[in-house]
Amino acid sequence: MLLVAALSIALNYVAEFNSLDDELYTNAIPNAAAGEFLRSNVPEFCCPDKQLERIYYFRWWTYRKHLRRAPADEWVVSEFLPDVSWSGYGNTISCPLVHHVREGRWLRDRRFVDSYLKTMVEKGTIVGRGAYANCPARLFLDLALVTGDDSEALRLLDRLASNYEKWERGWDATSLSGRHVSSRRPFTPVPLRAGFRPERGLFDLAGDREGSEFALSEDGARPMVNSMMWAEASAIAELARRRGDMDLSVRFAKKAESLAEAVRTRLWNERRGFFTVLAADGKQDDVCELHGYAPFYFEMPLAPECDRAFAMLTDEKGFLAPLGLTFPRRDTPGFRVGVDIEGHECLWCGPSWPYATSVALTAFANRLHARARTHAEAASFRMLLRQYAAQHRLRKEDGTEVPWIDEDADPFTGDWLARRMLLMRAPRGARFPERGKDYNHSTFCDIVISGLVGFRPAAYGSFTVDPLADPAWDAWSLRGVRWRGHDVDIAWKSGDGLSVSIDGRVAARRADIGLLTCRIDQ
Repeated sequence: MLLVAALSIALNYVAEFNSLDDELYTNAIPNAAAGEFLRSNVPEFCCPDKQLERIYYFRWWTYRKHLRRAPADEWVVSEFLPDVSWSGYGNTISCPLVHHVREGRWLRDRRFVDSYLKTMVEKGTIVGRGAYANCPARLFLDLALVTGDDSEALRLLDRLASNYEKWERGWDATSLSGRHVSSRRPFTPVPLRAGFRPERGLFDLAGDREGSEFALSEDGARPMVNSMMWAEASAIAELARRRGDMDLSVRFAKKAESLAEAVRTRLWNERRGFFTVLAADGKQDDVCELHGYAPFYFEMPLAPECDRAFAMLTDEKGFLAPLGLTFPRRDTPGFRVGVDIEGHECLWCGPSWPYATSVALTAFANRLHARARTHAEAASFRMLLRQYAAQHRLRKEDGTEVPWIDEDADPFTGDWLARRMLLMRAPRGARFPERGKDYNHSTFCDIVISGLVGFRPAAYGSFTVDPLADPAWDAWSLRGVRWRGHDVDIAWKSGDGLSVSIDGRVAARRADIGLLTCRIDQ
């Protein structure tokens, strides 16, 4: 009965979303097929917080829009619904690759993300001047934790290792410097050499190649790219070990160990209590941005003292604003929000970006699941997740409010800023194509599944359930999670306790909300 109820809820949400939608762009799965897609593919989530529940299904409804057939009939996942000139094969862009895979790994039909990740490694722009920071080897491991299948990763291992080495060698690039964000001065491209710098053991990259154009931080050794490359080197080492290539495994394990040490010693800014950029000229930047949570996002081993960085998430001088997390701290010199800024519409000098919010909330959840936590910390995570859910809305000109996800938002008014700037520049009377509508550049469902519910798959046929859910909720459930060929249901009901079932049989239970461990011998 509970499963039927959950399915009915999902289909009711789909009917609502379809009725409110102006379906400007249609890819492989149109709105008319959205109900069947969600019914067949996504875990059913029910909870008393109806806004959180609604946005969970909304984000699956929008993710489905971005499943596309590439020219050779592969499945890929797009960032923008319309074709954009700066995309690569099949309208793909490597910037949100990590978010696409972490979100899409929970789909029951494996074809979509399996094909997408393989295609990005073989045909996508994941290295060189057009590439954004990305980590496909790590994503293969994240995917295999859910599916149990690492065969494609092992087949592509040599290509993945070669890709990493190309990142080490680097290339000449240009950066869009955020130091010129103003209403009076033009944006100026700045030359930069991307790649590994052996003298300090870190990778240099321009901020816009992490997707953060015109950020207030310096270019150079940035926390995001170096955390990604640590995750990538670690994953290649593990895959090589599984394949039995111990020389390759040892070589990449040493790269990962050295890079982690450099991140911990050179990018940790003790004065700021945060991971910040080591600029190309060797100076430590004091600008704190949400991408400074990347070492936690990728679960790099860190000292307990680094946890003080999370205090900034709930500090109004830090990243907390009324309607979203700001990308730089609010007290950063040059912090600006608003459509009065001339020039490029993608500004990371103050607005709230769901991409970065996904990084911060996933990082926070990772840390809370990795150590003892307080009730206050779990409550802070839930507060931030609710705020993120509430950000998913747009008030139309007729006053109607609809669920919405776009590029970046004003964290004080909720206005979608890139959208507003593009509308202002559109020819008078022209129909604006809504470039950022249903934008697929962040996660939400993964934060609910792995963070709030706390479903954490591990290697070799085990998983834990460690909920951060509100203990005041009378009942909630996540049902139909496809894991290693099995169906997992997780449910809490006051009076009955927390239970985990695998293929319909109870595998673990406890009277209160806390950690459960399950294993399937295969």
